[in-house]
Amino acid sequence: MDRYDDYYRSTPDVFGSAPNPVLVQHAELIDPSATALDIACGQGRNSFFLARSGMTVHALDLSAEAVRQVNAVAEKVGLAIRTIHSGFADLQPEAGGYGAILVFGLIPDLEREHVAALVTLIEKVLAPMGLLFITAFGTWDPAFENHRREWTEESLNSFCSLDGVVRTYLEPGELVALFPGLEVVHSWEGLGPEHRHGDGPPERHGLAEAVLRRP
Repeated sequence: MDRYDDYYRSTPDVFGSAPNPVLVQHAELIDPSATALDIACGQGRNSFFLARSGMTVHALDLSAEAVRQVNAVAEKVGLAIRTIHSGFADLQPEAGGYGAILVFGLIPDLEREHVAALVTLIEKVLAPMGLLFITAFGTWDPAFENHRREWTEESLNSFCSLDGVVRTYLEPGELVALFPGLEVVHSWEGLGPEHRHGDGPPERHGLAEAVLRRP
Protein backbone atom coordinates (compact mmCIF):
# COMPACT_ATOMS: atom_id res chain seq x y z
CA MET A 1 0.00 0.00 0.00
CA ASP A 2 1.31 3.47 -0.88
CA ARG A 3 1.68 5.80 2.12
CA TYR A 4 -0.70 8.31 0.53
CA ASP A 5 -3.62 5.84 0.22
CA ASP A 6 -5.15 6.55 3.64
CA TYR A 7 -4.53 10.27 3.29
CA TYR A 8 -6.33 10.46 -0.06
CA ARG A 9 -9.13 8.24 1.25
CA SER A 10 -9.80 10.44 4.28
CA THR A 11 -9.03 13.90 2.89
CA PRO A 12 -10.60 15.52 -0.18
CA ASP A 13 -8.28 17.72 -2.23
CA VAL A 14 -5.13 17.07 -0.20
CA PHE A 15 -3.15 19.39 -2.48
CA GLY A 16 -6.08 21.60 -3.40
CA SER A 17 -8.62 21.34 -6.21
CA ALA A 18 -7.21 24.02 -8.54
CA PRO A 19 -4.51 23.14 -11.06
CA ASN A 20 -0.96 24.30 -10.46
CA PRO A 21 -0.73 28.00 -11.42
CA VAL A 22 2.37 27.50 -13.60
CA LEU A 23 0.40 24.97 -15.67
CA VAL A 24 -2.51 27.37 -16.08
CA GLN A 25 -0.20 30.23 -17.05
CA HIS A 26 1.55 28.27 -19.81
CA ALA A 27 -1.10 25.77 -20.94
CA GLU A 28 -1.64 27.57 -24.24
CA LEU A 29 1.86 26.46 -25.30
CA ILE A 30 0.87 22.77 -25.22
CA ASP A 31 -0.13 21.12 -28.50
CA PRO A 32 -3.79 20.23 -27.77
CA SER A 33 -3.61 17.21 -30.08
CA ALA A 34 -0.77 15.67 -28.07
CA THR A 35 -1.06 13.28 -25.13
CA ALA A 36 0.03 14.55 -21.72
CA LEU A 37 1.62 12.50 -18.94
CA ASP A 38 0.89 13.46 -15.32
CA ILE A 39 3.49 11.70 -13.14
CA ALA A 40 2.34 11.30 -9.52
CA CYS A 41 -1.07 12.68 -10.44
CA GLY A 42 -2.50 12.46 -6.91
CA GLN A 43 -6.21 13.21 -6.83
CA GLY A 44 -6.08 14.50 -10.38
CA ARG A 45 -6.38 18.28 -10.23
CA ASN A 46 -3.86 18.87 -13.05
CA SER A 47 -5.02 15.93 -15.16
CA PHE A 48 -8.61 17.19 -14.94
CA PHE A 49 -7.54 20.66 -16.06
CA LEU A 50 -5.85 19.38 -19.21
CA ALA A 51 -8.55 16.83 -20.01
CA ARG A 52 -11.27 19.46 -19.68
CA SER A 53 -9.41 21.50 -22.29
CA GLY A 54 -9.75 18.55 -24.69
CA MET A 55 -6.42 16.82 -24.22
CA THR A 56 -5.83 13.11 -23.70
CA VAL A 57 -4.02 12.52 -20.41
CA HIS A 58 -2.17 9.54 -18.97
CA ALA A 59 -2.38 9.94 -15.18
CA LEU A 60 0.13 7.83 -13.24
CA ASP A 61 0.37 7.26 -9.50
CA LEU A 62 1.65 4.63 -7.05
CA SER A 63 -1.42 5.16 -4.88
CA ALA A 64 -4.30 2.83 -5.74
CA GLU A 65 -6.67 5.24 -3.99
CA ALA A 66 -5.46 8.15 -6.12
CA VAL A 67 -6.03 6.13 -9.29
CA ARG A 68 -9.50 5.08 -8.07
CA GLN A 69 -10.53 8.66 -7.38
CA VAL A 70 -9.24 9.97 -10.72
CA ASN A 71 -11.00 7.14 -12.55
CA ALA A 72 -14.27 7.87 -10.77
CA VAL A 73 -14.26 11.54 -11.78
CA ALA A 74 -13.09 10.86 -15.34
CA GLU A 75 -15.81 8.27 -15.91
CA LYS A 76 -18.53 10.43 -14.35
CA VAL A 77 -17.69 13.53 -16.37
CA GLY A 78 -16.45 11.80 -19.52
CA LEU A 79 -12.82 12.95 -19.54
CA ALA A 80 -10.15 11.36 -21.75
CA ILE A 81 -7.93 10.21 -18.90
CA ARG A 82 -6.16 6.86 -18.82
CA THR A 83 -5.03 6.06 -15.29
CA ILE A 84 -1.90 4.01 -14.64
CA HIS A 85 -1.34 2.43 -11.21
CA SER A 86 2.44 2.38 -11.31
CA GLY A 87 5.62 4.12 -10.44
CA PHE A 88 7.35 6.08 -13.18
CA ALA A 89 10.12 3.48 -13.50
CA ASP A 90 7.60 0.94 -14.83
CA LEU A 91 5.92 3.26 -17.31
CA GLN A 92 5.21 1.91 -20.79
CA PRO A 93 5.37 5.20 -22.68
CA GLU A 94 3.15 6.53 -25.44
CA ALA A 95 4.50 5.80 -28.90
CA GLY A 96 6.08 8.98 -30.21
CA GLY A 97 6.41 10.48 -26.75
CA TYR A 98 4.35 12.96 -24.77
CA GLY A 99 3.58 16.53 -25.77
CA ALA A 100 3.50 17.57 -22.11
CA ILE A 101 4.82 15.99 -18.94
CA LEU A 102 3.73 17.19 -15.49
CA VAL A 103 5.86 16.49 -12.40
CA PHE A 104 4.35 18.44 -9.52
CA GLY A 105 5.34 17.61 -5.95
CA LEU A 106 7.24 14.39 -6.67
CA ILE A 107 10.92 15.34 -6.47
CA PRO A 108 10.80 16.16 -2.72
CA ASP A 109 9.67 12.56 -2.04
CA LEU A 110 12.47 10.93 -4.08
CA GLU A 111 15.94 9.82 -3.10
CA ARG A 112 18.69 11.31 -5.25
CA GLU A 113 19.15 8.16 -7.32
CA HIS A 114 15.45 8.16 -8.13
CA VAL A 115 15.59 11.82 -9.12
CA ALA A 116 18.28 10.84 -11.63
CA ALA A 117 16.10 7.99 -12.91
CA LEU A 118 13.16 10.39 -13.31
CA VAL A 119 15.32 12.78 -15.34
CA THR A 120 16.39 9.91 -17.60
CA LEU A 121 12.78 8.85 -18.16
CA ILE A 122 11.65 12.37 -18.99
CA GLU A 123 14.46 12.83 -21.49
CA LYS A 124 13.40 9.55 -23.12
CA VAL A 125 9.64 10.11 -23.41
CA LEU A 126 9.25 13.89 -23.94
CA ALA A 127 8.37 14.43 -27.61
CA PRO A 128 10.08 17.02 -29.83
CA MET A 129 8.67 20.46 -28.95
CA GLY A 130 7.10 18.85 -25.89
CA LEU A 131 6.85 20.80 -22.63
CA LEU A 132 7.94 19.74 -19.15
CA PHE A 133 6.19 21.34 -16.15
CA ILE A 134 8.12 20.55 -12.99
CA THR A 135 8.51 21.71 -9.38
CA ALA A 136 10.81 20.92 -6.45
CA PHE A 137 11.60 22.13 -2.97
CA GLY A 138 14.77 24.20 -2.54
CA THR A 139 17.29 24.53 0.24
CA TRP A 140 15.65 27.87 1.12
CA ASP A 141 12.56 25.94 2.28
CA PRO A 142 11.67 26.80 5.91
CA ALA A 143 11.80 23.09 6.85
CA PHE A 144 15.25 22.44 5.37
CA GLU A 145 17.29 23.22 8.49
CA ASN A 146 15.00 21.11 10.70
CA HIS A 147 15.37 18.12 8.40
CA ARG A 148 19.13 18.57 8.20
CA ARG A 149 19.34 18.68 11.98
CA GLU A 150 16.83 15.96 12.90
CA TRP A 151 16.84 13.46 10.02
CA THR A 152 19.61 11.32 8.51
CA GLU A 153 21.28 12.80 5.45
CA GLU A 154 21.44 10.00 2.85
CA SER A 155 22.95 12.09 0.06
CA LEU A 156 23.37 15.76 -0.81
CA ASN A 157 20.44 17.68 0.75
CA SER A 158 18.39 14.47 0.86
CA PHE A 159 17.17 13.32 4.28
CA CYS A 160 15.32 10.32 5.68
CA SER A 161 13.22 10.11 8.84
CA LEU A 162 13.22 7.16 11.24
CA ASP A 163 10.01 5.87 9.63
CA GLY A 164 11.43 6.06 6.13
CA VAL A 165 9.98 9.35 4.85
CA VAL A 166 12.32 11.05 2.37
CA ARG A 167 12.68 14.77 1.76
CA THR A 168 15.05 16.00 -0.94
CA TYR A 169 15.92 19.64 -1.57
CA LEU A 170 17.60 21.17 -4.61
CA GLU A 171 20.18 23.92 -4.65
CA PRO A 172 19.41 27.26 -6.34
CA GLY A 173 19.41 26.75 -10.11
CA GLU A 174 19.62 22.97 -9.82
CA LEU A 175 16.15 22.15 -11.17
CA VAL A 176 16.82 23.71 -14.56
CA ALA A 177 20.38 22.32 -14.56
CA LEU A 178 19.01 18.77 -14.36
CA PHE A 179 17.82 19.16 -17.97
CA PRO A 180 20.65 20.80 -19.96
CA GLY A 181 19.18 19.67 -23.28
CA LEU A 182 15.87 21.48 -22.77
CA GLU A 183 15.07 25.12 -23.47
CA VAL A 184 13.94 27.26 -20.54
CA VAL A 185 10.49 28.75 -21.13
CA HIS A 186 9.95 29.77 -17.51
CA SER A 187 11.94 29.45 -14.28
CA TRP A 188 11.18 30.80 -10.82
CA GLU A 189 12.52 30.21 -7.30
CA GLY A 190 11.19 31.64 -4.05
CA LEU A 191 8.70 31.12 -1.24
CA GLY A 192 5.34 29.74 -2.28
CA PRO A 193 2.01 30.81 -0.77
CA GLU A 194 0.86 29.68 2.66
CA HIS A 195 -1.49 26.71 2.42
CA ARG A 196 -2.85 23.69 4.29
CA HIS A 197 -3.14 19.99 3.43
CA GLY A 198 -6.59 18.99 4.64
CA ASP A 199 -6.94 20.11 8.26
CA GLY A 200 -3.17 20.18 8.83
CA PRO A 201 -1.18 23.18 10.02
CA PRO A 202 -0.30 26.09 7.70
CA GLU A 203 2.73 25.41 5.51
CA ARG A 204 4.91 27.44 3.20
CA HIS A 205 7.52 25.89 0.94
CA GLY A 206 10.66 27.09 -0.74
CA LEU A 207 9.77 26.31 -4.33
CA ALA A 208 11.59 25.92 -7.62
CA GLU A 209 9.38 25.70 -10.69
CA ALA A 210 10.18 25.44 -14.37
CA VAL A 211 8.61 25.04 -17.78
CA LEU A 212 11.10 23.50 -20.19
CA ARG A 213 10.77 22.60 -23.88
CA ARG A 214 12.48 19.98 -25.99
CA PRO A 215 13.89 21.65 -29.14
